[in-house]
Amino acid sequence: MNSIRAVIVEDEIAASKNLIDLLYRENPEIEIIEVLDSVKSAVRYFKAEKDFDLVFMDVHLGDGICFEIFEKIELNTPIIFTTAYDQYAIETFKVNSLYYLLKPIRKKELVNAITKFKKNTHNGVQKQFDLLVESLKTNRKKYHSTLLIPNRGDVIPVRVKDFAFFYIKTGIVRGITFSEVSYIMDKKIQELEKELDPQSFYRVNRQFIINRDAVGKINYPFYGKIKVTVIPEIDDSIVISKAKAKDFKYWLINN
Repeated sequence: MNSIRAVIVEDEIAASKNLIDLLYRENPEIEIIEVLDSVKSAVRYFKAEKDFDLVFMDVHLGDGICFEIFEKIELNTPIIFTTAYDQYAIETFKVNSLYYLLKPIRKKELVNAITKFKKNTHNGVQKQFDLLVESLKTNRKKYHSTLLIPNRGDVIPVRVKDFAFFYIKTGIVRGITFSEVSYIMDKKIQELEKELDPQSFYRVNRQFIINRDAVGKINYPFYGKIKVTVIPEIDDSIVISKAKAKDFKYWLINN
């Protein structure tokens, strides 16, 4: 293939510019013919245009998730997904041999994805999408509904949904319930993260995992970061990095 005509679907201007710069430096044979920024514009474009070889597509777009595009059109062009999705979703991409790049995009991963594309241009996105949906249906992990909390020689069962958030401070992991009861956990926060349903709980930073129902309000203190106020309130500031802000907002809206 002498020339690769590519379309980018990305709602963040900085991210699309970064991708274009990387592509032109590492793959001069790639020609970017269109940059789209929403599900709506992508559907409109792909209905009308067919003369392209490859699509770079962000999973989370401003007006929805990119898979909504395939509910409205059939697109048989190979796709390289770009995403800041959680680890479970990334593993699903790997299992089904889908193309993906984890943000922030790095040169080595981009080169590898392009190489894979060139070797496998016969794989249609519809088949990839069907595999993804089927995997999500059949392989969804079972998460704990109750945690067993050691307490003075006894063990107390506490429903997971009763926890507002978990956090680590001075090496101790605590779980705080909506009724403001504090429990010392016998697990590392990384272990808790794996046991909690990601539809209900989100690891906002190294210190905190929060329940969707505990989010009281959010604001934007500086440089694209997010500050979260939880219920019940806590003295510690809960700040989400700019890199995770978009993913957090999508999780908050769609769960």
